[in-house]
Amino acid sequence: MIKGTANLHDHSTRAGHDRRHHSARTAAKVAAVLSFVAAMALLGPSLAHSAQPAATELSSAPDLTPAGLEAEASHDIAIENVEPGREGLSLSARLTDDGGLIERAITWTISSTEGQMIFSGGSPGADIAVPPGDYLVDIRYGAVHLASTVTLLEGNRLMVSYVLNAGGIRILPRVKDIGLPAARSESRIFALSGKRKGTLVATSSVPGEILRVPEGDYRVESSFETGNVNAAAEVHVKAGRMSAVEIDHAAGLARLAFVGAPDADVHWSVQENSGEAVLSSAGLTTDMVLRPGTYTARAIIGAETLTATFAI
Repeated sequence: MIKGTANLHDHSTRAGHDRRHHSARTAAKVAAVLSFVAAMALLGPSLAHSAQPAATELSSAPDLTPAGLEAEASHDIAIENVEPGREGLSLSARLTDDGGLIERAITWTISSTEGQMIFSGGSPGADIAVPPGDYLVDIRYGAVHLASTVTLLEGNRLMVSYVLNAGGIRILPRVKDIGLPAARSESRIFALSGKRKGTLVATSSVPGEILRVPEGDYRVESSFETGNVNAAAEVHVKAGRMSAVEIDHAAGLARLAFVGAPDADVHWSVQENSGEAVLSSAGLTTDMVLRPGTYTARAIIGAETLTATFAI
């Protein structure tokens, strides 16, 4: 469900989320050492409005390393006359042409045209003393990437304010009618427009995190580290605005717990009724988000295997 947009001010925005705890019911117990806790099955559409089960055409791309998107940016320039030997660059950035200066960390890299790095750092702006010449300025802000060339003349201090033409996406993955589960989520953002169409541009495992991206169209894919649910929604991001995407998965919650010796070496495997593997992990407990169906859980402790079958 795409909830809408709100102004994005990167000198004051605070993002966060609330984690909720939910009760569950015991589904099976084997040999008094293996317990399984599951929520009631939740049925309904995977997502509301423009959301849909996630397709694989984008997520199956071989390179899943987020790549920055080149922003369609402009800049304002001011020149201050200084005594020779006191030349320098003062760089800053804004989300929109009429927005305030960004006060969050921006990654600046300034190099000579020969490729020698002059400055690199993460700060809202860059203010350095350099001799007259041509310089390459590289800006990275979230998934936003901008490259520029500036020329500094003798007796000048050049002040450049870049307009990134960027906004944000805030993603909140949930289980329908339950809320935010304990299982670790994964959100991925793919570009649907521009020269990098189809490219993975940003990822997040923090529900409610605001991801900065250039203005444009995007596909948000949501899944959980443990489980077999996935869904997607498409969203248009406007410069200076934050788009909130709330994804309600039609699923149930399952917690597998070994209640024997606290130092036991437990290895879990979970399969669907069809035989398809869903989970392979280690630990005394594991939380899962599962689509409706019948599952078999196995806990391997040394030479012993404990089994429980349950339905979501």
